[in-house]
Amino acid sequence: MSSSLIKKNLLIVIILFVSSSIYAEFFILECSKVNDWTDKRDIVYSLQIGTGSKQVIQVFKTRQLKMQLKETTSHYEIGQYTDATEKDLIPLLKVNKATLMVDYSNKTKKSETIFCRKT
Repeated sequence: MSSSLIKKNLLIVIILFVSSSIYAEFFILECSKVNDWTDKRDIVYSLQIGTGSKQVIQVFKTRQLKMQLKETTSHYEIGQYTDATEKDLIPLLKVNKATLMVDYSNKTKKSETIFCRKT
């Protein structure tokens, strides 16, 4: 086997490994007030969650909001840190990891349920 062929194969393996690890650190949640995913118009917002970067982009129909992510054992807590130490997060959203339901939102009423699903 020639050295150039070995280098090409090694480069392909490295690219596949790096791209798969990057993909694993990023996922999207679509969130809706109805638990029926047949109509895209029911989607209130989507959350682009970067677990590696600890960044979240909340995408609405007309705008985007960039926030920080704090992962606990039960929730994705999304909000803003109070300072650069990143110890105290002011949560704007809390998404339950098991049910993918928004347990807390500073913008919705307590009686409103928001369902999310991974896409």
